Amino acid sequence: MMNKMKVCVITGVCLVVVGVLALTFWQGSITFSKQKAASYVNTLTTLIPEPQGAVIEERRDNNMSVLSLEGKDFVGILEMPRYELALPVCAKWGNLTRFPCRFSGSVYDKTMQIGATSQNGQFDFYREISVGDTVKFTDVEGNVYTYAVTNLRYEKHADKSALEREDSALTVFVKNIYGFEYLIISCNAVA
Repeated sequence: MMNKMKVCVITGVCLVVVGVLALTFWQGSITFSKQKAASYVNTLTTLIPEPQGAVIEERRDNNMSVLSLEGKDFVGILEMPRYELALPVCAKWGNLTRFPCRFSGSVYDKTMQIGATSQNGQFDFYREISVGDTVKFTDVEGNVYTYAVTNLRYEKHADKSALEREDSALTVFVKNIYGFEYLIISCNAVA
């Protein structure tokens, strides 16, 4: 009986230690991601030509230019001034846990879709977002596009049918990392 108790105590202590180590690693990873995102935004800001307001208009070429930093391609900076958010946007869908990524489309033809997460340092405030909030996207050519949030929807999936249900110039979808839901944020250009 005493041996079983010792085994249970030792097992419990080991599980607590592993849990504390995992939590410490996770917090360190989030802190690193926040610092790296801020560093990329600062670097992009210095490399991007003087930002100027832009209007979405028809173009022959809707391909977006990219800037490469440390082997990662970025198409611009996503901002939500109300929440003091400024994040780099990766050019291709990929490492969603660190930075938002362009899922598809182009800012130039009103089809851009950006995916992000609710992790601390990205859209951890996602439940506070309101219709009317300002969203800005600065491309790497220095064009600043301003949008207003026009619709918010919660979905179980962020698949093509869920993302294209709204007529919006910019769609941002945020994965809740603690649950199985996505917030789909539809935005229209502000004149």
